[in-house]
Order: sequence, then C-alpha cells, then structure tokens
Amino acid sequence: MNDATDYDKILADLLEERANLDRMITWVQGKLGKSEQGILSISSSVVAQGAPQGMPVRSPRLRSDTFFKMSVQEAIRECLNIVRRPLSAREITNALQEGGLTHKAKDLYQTVFPTLMRMKEKGEVDKLANGDWGLSDWYAAGRRAEVENGKRDPE
Repeated sequence: MNDATDYDKILADLLEERANLDRMITWVQGKLGKSEQGILSISSSVVAQGAPQGMPVRSPRLRSDTFFKMSVQEAIRECLNIVRRPLSAREITNALQEGGLTHKAKDLYQTVFPTLMRMKEKGEVDKLANGDWGLSDWYAAGRRAEVENGKRDPE
C-alpha cells in the first residue's frame, strides 16, 4: 500500500467534480425553467431540521450581486424567498453580505435584527419558536386557524 497518498490532490479533484456537477444541475434547471438566482450547491455548513446530523442539504449559493442596491427589508424578503426555509438572523445577515447588499453599517447584524422585528410587527415575517425567521406567507394557514379559534385577532 502506498503511504504517500496525496489527499490534498484527491480533495481538490473531488471539489472540482462537485463544482462541475453543480454547474450541470443549474444548466438543466434553467432548461426546465426552474433556475433559482444562481448556482445550487450542497452546503455542508447548513443542516436540515430533522435531518440526521451531518447530512447536507441543498442551499442556493448566492451571486455576489443578488442583493445589490436593495434595501435591507427587500433583501431579507428576497433572501428568504430564495432559500425557501427559515433562517436565523445571523444566517440572514451572512447571506445578505454574501449576496452583495450595499450598506454602510459597521455590523450589519445590528441593522438586520431590528429590521426583522419591524417586519414582524407589519406581519411580513414570523419568528419561530427556535428563533429562526420565515416569511409570514409560509404560515398563513396556521394564522387563519388561530383567528378562527379566537387565539389571535384578525389583522
């Protein structure tokens, strides 16, 4: 057995192969009309809720100009629409930075969190029990049930 196996080379080859597969998947999605604001990639840093620990989920890779010249509120809404799953305020902040949101804030999180709170007051987003944020439209059926059962005032 050869002890001089070059794992760095093997890893580089595998990452290149994965990138090529991601590009092909994106191309096919485009042909099917299912393209989603950039290249889809397997993200090992984000674990699906309820999925076995360590199992990667599909998460859109944002282009560097996805949120360029958007307001923070517009960018948050667009980010959640792209990802299509609840995110923490920190994950939203990171996505906005990755997506090229133009801002002058020293700490973007200090802008994103209050914006999420204002959006919640307006009924645009909901904060889940685990602290993640999702678009209110995703939870409209539950809100209707609360109104019908008298647990919530109609908006």
